[in-house]
Amino acid sequence: MTRASAPPALRIDGLTVAYESDPVLWDIDLELPAGCIMGVVGPNGAGKSTLLLSTLGLLPPLAGRVEVFGQPLERVRHRVAYVPQRRSVDWDFPATVMDVVLMGTYGRLGWFRRPGKTQRAEAMAALELVEMVEQADSQISELSGGQQQRIFLARAFVQHADLLMMDEPFAGVDAKTERAIVRLLHGLRDEGKTLLVVHHDLATVPEYFDQVALLNRKIVACGPVGRTFTDAHVERTYGGSVRVPVPRA
Repeated sequence: MTRASAPPALRIDGLTVAYESDPVLWDIDLELPAGCIMGVVGPNGAGKSTLLLSTLGLLPPLAGRVEVFGQPLERVRHRVAYVPQRRSVDWDFPATVMDVVLMGTYGRLGWFRRPGKTQRAEAMAALELVEMVEQADSQISELSGGQQQRIFLARAFVQHADLLMMDEPFAGVDAKTERAIVRLLHGLRDEGKTLLVVHHDLATVPEYFDQVALLNRKIVACGPVGRTFTDAHVERTYGGSVRVPVPRA
């Protein structure tokens, strides 16, 4: 099957989510082609994190359907990895960096097998990829925000997932770490992986992403950055006069 004829990595049809009686997402239609990076942008309270959580089955929808690589999520959950917002994690939990990364292998091992030499080697390779090998035995609470984000990326890498969903992976990291993460994400894309990334910095959208979804409870526009990330769509999304940033030279 060629990429042109392959099903999209993610297809969302008519997704509606509410907290009690308050709709957070309304009738969301979204299609993410395989082998690209899509950024999800919108104002605070637009439902960006809710979109990821409901797509992953962590929040029950009122309506709608989600397919991953043409199948229900339950059948291909092993092909999906999730990187949550760093601020949503209890970093005081007594675990080492290696412990956290090894958690990414549990889905393949099952409940009754413990990680062995093979899994530890995979974890070390992932830590090398994110330049965190020297911190393997450190407690996660001892790390900086940027280091903690790298550890969560390493955990996602060892899952061997084909679709990675990331909730603001650049939040709270320094410029050097952000550039390193972008290189990693582009490298994964070039290997054929697909990434859905919640993002807040409009200035970097043209540089970071192939596709963009502009969201404010509803999808305002979704598609390739070049034709979708326009002044008109951004203004409709944010409810005011917002100019699309000029791409960096």
